[in-house]
Formats: sequence, C-alpha cells, structure tokens
Amino acid sequence: MKPVIFDECFGWLHEGASSAKRGVVLCQPFGREAMWVHKGWRVLAENLAAAGSPTLRFDYAGTGDSAGESEDFGEGKEQLERWLQSIRAAVAFLKQTTGVTEVALCGLRLGATLAAMVAADEDISELVLLAPVSSGRQYLRELRLLQQNWLETGGIYVEATPADVGYAEAVGHRLVVSSVAVLSKFDLLRDAHLAERPPRRLLVLDSYDPVRAKKLVDACSAAGADASFDRFDECSAFMQESGVTETPHAAIARIVEWLGTPSVAAASVAKDIPAALLIDDGVRETPVIFDNGRLFGILCEPIATTASRRSVIFVNPGATHRIGDARISVTLARRLAREGTTSLRFDVGALGDSATPVDERPVSMLFMRRSCDDVAAAAAFLAARGLDDVSCFGVCSGAYLCLHAATVSPYIRSLTLVNTPKFNSPEDPFPLVGNENRPRTATSTFIRSFVNAHKWKRVLRGQRDVAPIARELVRRMGTRFSASVAYLAERTVGVNSVGSRVRAMVRGLGERGVKVRFIYGNADVGLEEFAVFFGAGGRRMRNWRNVETKHCETLDHACFSYPAREQLMASFAEFVRDEPPRSGRERRRSRIRSFLRSFNAPVERTKDRHAEVLEPRQAQRM
Repeated sequence: MKPVIFDECFGWLHEGASSAKRGVVLCQPFGREAMWVHKGWRVLAENLAAAGSPTLRFDYAGTGDSAGESEDFGEGKEQLERWLQSIRAAVAFLKQTTGVTEVALCGLRLGATLAAMVAADEDISELVLLAPVSSGRQYLRELRLLQQNWLETGGIYVEATPADVGYAEAVGHRLVVSSVAVLSKFDLLRDAHLAERPPRRLLVLDSYDPVRAKKLVDACSAAGADASFDRFDECSAFMQESGVTETPHAAIARIVEWLGTPSVAAASVAKDIPAALLIDDGVRETPVIFDNGRLFGILCEPIATTASRRSVIFVNPGATHRIGDARISVTLARRLAREGTTSLRFDVGALGDSATPVDERPVSMLFMRRSCDDVAAAAAFLAARGLDDVSCFGVCSGAYLCLHAATVSPYIRSLTLVNTPKFNSPEDPFPLVGNENRPRTATSTFIRSFVNAHKWKRVLRGQRDVAPIARELVRRMGTRFSASVAYLAERTVGVNSVGSRVRAMVRGLGERGVKVRFIYGNADVGLEEFAVFFGAGGRRMRNWRNVETKHCETLDHACFSYPAREQLMASFAEFVRDEPPRSGRERRRSRIRSFLRSFNAPVERTKDRHAEVLEPRQAQRM
C-alpha cells in the first residue's frame, strides 16, 4: 500500500492487479465510528487488493490526516457537500493513477449513505452499502445517545451540551448546524435517488435497519439493478472501541466474493503515483516510513525554514491510530508547525498503518516493551534529521510508552503525560490497578456518590446496589495503605519493590534533565495507580527536580471534551514554546548517559527479576 494525497485528502492506495479494469473506493463512517473501524477497514482494503481490485481508502476533507477542520471549511463550503466532493475526487484519482475504467463504491454507516448519493450522480458500476444510515433523524438520535452515555460514564465532569444548540456532538466530533438540518429530513430511499438511477449491481449488508434496507434493495431491483440483501451480524462487534473491535471477516469475504475478480484491460495505462505531500495553511505534511520500513508516520513541518532543533512526537492513545482521539494529534501538530515546531505523529508497530495490523488487541498489548522501543526509534528518526531536542506528548497508554522510551532515548528532553494509567516496567507481570472488571473512575468520584442525595434515593428504591462501590473503595484504600507501608520500608531500610523502581525511574529522568509533566482529569481512573506509586496528589515527588503534576477538573480520559481539549492543547503549546533550547554539551552528556544505561540494562533487569521472586506477593502489588 502507498500513501497518497488528492484534493487535500490523505489516503492509502492498495494497488491490486496492474491491468484491472475495476477498482474500489472505500467510504468510511463519520467521527468516532471511523476511529473504531480503522483496523478492519484496512483489512478489507488489503483483501480487495489481493483479489485484484486496486482499492483506495481515505479520510474525507477536514477529517483524519486530511487538510482542514471538519467543522470549518470556510464560506460557501458545507460539511456534507465537501465530503461528497472528497468521494468524487477519490473516484477520479483512482481512475487517473491506476488506469481502471470502472469504480465500485463501498461505504459503512454515514459513509455508505454518502456513497449512495455519489453513485446516483456518477458512473458507478457497483455499490456496496454496509449498515447505511437510512433515516437521518434516527441517526442523529443515535449520535446524541452515544454522547449522553459517554457523559454519564467517562465524561461525568464535562459540562453537557445545551439542548438548544444546532449542531450534533458525539464524543469529540461534531456535525455542524447545516449537516444536522439536512440529516434531520433525510431518507435514503427517497433522497439518494438510487431507485431512479440505480447502479448496475447493488449489495446491502445490514442488521441495524433491515426493513428499510430491504425496501431499498426491492426498489433498485424493480428499476433493473442486480440488487441483493444480506444480514450484517458482525456489525455490532465491528462498531466497538478500537481496543475491542472485531474485524468482520465473514462480511469481508462476502464483499470480496460478490465483487469478484476484476476483468483485465487490454493494456495497462496506469500512471506514476505523485509524491504524497500535503500543504495546509502554512504547514507541510509528508508521510514517512522508518525503522527499516516497519513504522509509519506523518512528519508535520513549518513551511518557513527554521534552525530550531526542537520537535514533538505524538504517540497512539490506546489502540487508536496516529491522529489521536477527537483528532487531537493532528490539530495540535499543525498548530505547533505554524509556530515553527516540527512534529511526528506515528503508529507503533502493532497499530494503525505500521507493519501488519494485529487482529487481537488485549490491554497488555498496549504496554509492550517493543512499543516503547518504537517511540525511541521515532526520536532517533527525528534526531537523524537534525531535530534532536524531542518532546513527547502521550495520552493513556501513549503516555506510558513515552515515559519508558525516555529512559533509553538520549534525544527525549521533555514528557507531557496525560492520564497515564500504568507505570511499572513492561517486564513486571501484574495487571493494572483498575482492570476491565472494575469501575473506571477515580476514588474521589465514588466518595462524592456517598453524599449525593439523588443516588441514595436510587439505592433506597432498589435501583442501585451500593455494596460493589463500598467493596471497591475498601479495596482501593487497602492498596494505598499497603503501598504506603512499602514506601516507608523503602525509605527506612531500602526495601526494593516495583514501587521503588518506578519512583527511581521517574526521579532519575528529572535528575538527568528530562522534564516530566503528569496531567490528570479529576475523575480519571489512572489517579489510583498514580497515588499508589507517588502518593495522593503526587506528594512523594513534590521536591523532585523537573517533575510536576497538574490536574484539570473537566478533562476526560480521552480528551473528548472540546473546552478541556482546547485548554490542554494551549497548555502544551505554551510548554513547548517556553522550553529553552538545549546546549550541545547537554546533548552529548545525555547521549553518553543513555548509552551507559542501555549497556547495563540487561544486568539491571536480571536483578529486578530476582527481586520479584524474593519479594512477598503483597509488595509486588505496590
């Protein structure tokens, strides 16, 4: 696959057979749903290309790695119309660069609806619709329900969107007022005009709204199309968070079989694919592949030349690909570039578009040593370009990877670690304090629940069981007490534990001159792990050099809240801007210290493993 740029859109071209007459354009869903299905969408493209069809998957204008902002295209450019234009541009680009003369469109959710609208106006031979949005009004209700569910769980400190606003917001993504107005009256069967101008062949896979989907298929069949309907039973498992989404292999096989092997053209007329380079409002972005072809990223640079050695690395948050939740990495990278700072947002080896996507993604996979080494490789890549004064920005597991990469990289100078959920070494074989079976919120939130009259009314009515909350509080308090005992033993008699190693690691980074800044939302579950190692509020690190802790009351775990995200980005930009440049002597000293640490690392890890065997089981939990 090759990264490509067309009409200010970023995409991937999976080349298929060089003489194929028919290619495929994939139209992804909107917002959070597009983040969820990124892995499966890549698998679909690879399977189509393997069957011979050149396939293009891409980000609509203002989304993903494409240029612009989704909510602001400027005067006269409506959001949905701009996305329809992106699909038309994708069709033209696929024809121009591969030589195909026929194009099939395949879309998912809102992407399927947009594909249907384009198919009625363009010369589209085959159309595949996966769980299409048949009723715009129902779809808007689904988005608002998704937003409300998040506010009641992960966004409990976030101020709810006023009911009278015209836009629709869903976990960090917005449909603007004009788009909401269109969708609130939209009906796929009536407004896409497929029954009037049907494609030659149509396949609809749907389990969300099969009644409307079958009506569409029947209408197109009556108009002369070869139209088929199948259930999409894998859809609910596919449309899940990036860490738990399941690739719909049966649906992919059905699509590949239905499309079949494309016929062969008499002669290949494919043209050279132009270099992928995106210019957007004073910013130049270049796709880069590094670490022996294993890692992929986007290098974001100021167009104006600069002699600064400063650069920033953005790391995957959780299992999300490089753009970050709510597109925070893209937005922040471009803001920094306009101020003169180069950045690299990239996918660690098991995620996004690096190497081969991993189908199974257990939580432990996000904290692998190999992924920490990938961050160090990204820093080395920047250093080789003369950008050896590196700051790292990470959210959730991305913060963890940045922290451990800094212990081995001589180029990483500062860390901004947002809602770090875990601290111990990847070699330490024990789970997170807040695992998947426990409530994902801070202790302070539980305590607030006990003084909330409304929640006590629910308990008295039998609508809420207080016992699990009480047990969780007792467990957490016990864990903190045990950690305090271990910390006291460490300070008095030098007992070695997981906690002592974590504290030594963070303190050592500060002593080495690496600035470490922990940022947490007040309701984040990562505060529990933070308190275990560093005390409530970070009191055990208050006098450490170059280490600080900040709290933001309204910041949710994944930075979906618009106001909190803006505040976080402004804070980080100021942090990078005010960082004084490091002298050449400091850089040389840092490299020497890093070399000595890496030389002694195998011996130290062996000592740690011996310590783990000898430590009592309770101490290991610290």
